[in-house]
Amino acid sequence: PIRRRRGESMSYENLEDTFNKYVDSFVGYMDNFFNRDIQNVFGAGIRADIRETDRAYIIEADMPGFDREDISVELIDDQLTISAKRDEHTDEEGKDYIRRERRYGSMTRSFSVQGIEHEAVKAEYRDGVLRITLPKNEEAIKQGRNIEIE
Repeated sequence: PIRRRRGESMSYENLEDTFNKYVDSFVGYMDNFFNRDIQNVFGAGIRADIRETDRAYIIEADMPGFDREDISVELIDDQLTISAKRDEHTDEEGKDYIRRERRYGSMTRSFSVQGIEHEAVKAEYRDGVLRITLPKNEEAIKQGRNIEIE
């Protein structure tokens, strides 16, 4: 990794700079190794797929690690809000952690939903996935149409 021509001597400053570059590179690599999945999962908040059928909209949100009791789904006017809160357990005082990557706190995501039957909305939570079915109201069903592609 250190190259020099024959007869040249490397100064202490050059050796120190080269060493520091390798250390910085290694530290950056290790930081990325330990944090990349955590950033993907928690940095984006609640990830969701939204589908539409003839009669309903379906939202499937990934919420692994949450208990059903920690999740809240609210529909106010035409705003659907999913929120979840995970509390940190403080009864682990005697544990000698090197690193704690499991996050605690809350997450929220809102969706604008229109043309749905508010009273008929259903939600179920299984295997870390929250599935919300939003049935369309009759007016929304009638307004839909196929558009022919030319």
